[in-house]
This record gives sequence, structure tokens and C-alpha cells, in this order.
Amino acid sequence: MMMKKTGLLAVLTAGVLLFAGCGGEAKTIDAQALAKSLATEIKYDDTLKELTADEISMLVDLPEDVDSVMYAGSGSTAEEVGVFTAKDSNQAKETMEDVQKYLDDQADSFQDYVPEETKRIGNAVLEQKNQYVVLCVSGDSDQAKEIIEKAFK
Repeated sequence: MMMKKTGLLAVLTAGVLLFAGCGGEAKTIDAQALAKSLATEIKYDDTLKELTADEISMLVDLPEDVDSVMYAGSGSTAEEVGVFTAKDSNQAKETMEDVQKYLDDQADSFQDYVPEETKRIGNAVLEQKNQYVVLCVSGDSDQAKEIIEKAFK
């Protein structure tokens, strides 16, 4: 009897661990809705507009098959929002590195003609959540983090 209980406990524990391990990956969000929330629920100095896939590909060199939604201003500020959906967390890690490189390039560009924007870029929110990478360059990083956390709850 004790052997059966121990075996059952082991199976249940393995199942819980398996379920918990998959749980992080299983959370899917509406990337379009998150990007729109970040673009509209935070006060920006610039007017953000949604970019086309071609415009995004000219800005950020992303891995193949990564879906992306971006909003950006006129270019007079560094304000922008991006939500990138990779096929898995490994590809998201690569995407995160690509977006960080893009941010570094942005900081270099703005340093030359609107140096005060480099501070905003330095305070950007850039997070990887499972297969998602979320970027928000705004004047309110705390608000951006709140919106992102709410989307992933």
C-alpha cells in the first residue's frame, strides 16, 4: 500500500512539475492589443502611428518568422512601442538581442541631433516574457511596466 501511494505521489509530482514547466510557455497574449495599449494609455510628446511590416523591417533586423507590431512617432522623439512574437523563448532571446542592438543604434543616432532623447532611450522598457519581446520608449517607464504586467497576468 505504501509503495502505491509513493508511486502515485511521484506521478502527481511529475505531472505538476510538467504542467508548471509548460505553464510559462502556454500564456498567449494579443500582441496587437498590448502594443495599442502601450501606444494609447501612456502620454507621449509625439503622435505615435502604427508601422507597416516593411517599415519595421527597415528599422529592426529580426529573426525570420517573428511577428511584430510597432508604433513610432515622427522621428523628432525616440518614443516608440514594439511587441514582437517569436516562435519560442529561444527565438525571443535572439529577438531581444536584435531589439537591444536597434535601441543602441537609436541612442547613437539621437545623440547627434536630439541628445536629450538618449535619456528616454536609456530608460526604455525592454522585456522578454516567454516567446514575447516588448519594447516601450516613453517618458513613463513605470506606466509601461504596469501595462505589460497586466497583459501577462
